[in-house]
Amino acid sequence: MWLVRFNSFKEIKIGVSYSYNGKKLTSFPEDLYKLGKVEVEYVTLPGWEADITKIKTYEELPENAKKYLKFIEDFVETPIQWVGTGPARDSMLEKAI
Repeated sequence: MWLVRFNSFKEIKIGVSYSYNGKKLTSFPEDLYKLGKVEVEYVTLPGWEADITKIKTYEELPENAKKYLKFIEDFVETPIQWVGTGPARDSMLEKAI
């Protein structure tokens, strides 16, 4: 199960890989020294500039928000079940998987 929280964004950059000394790492850097020297490869997706804090169903999300979720699901090969749209306790959407 993944939890993703939304706000309003023009674009979203997602880190998809790390390189250290020109070599791609197979996982997140294990120490702070290496982390400070890594280069991050990003995928940039279009965002959405809409207040989604009042949305109560997954279907009501902006299309670009749904595309963002789909990218994350495909990248980590794990379905997202819950999506947070705001700070309130009832600001959780359940996405059918």
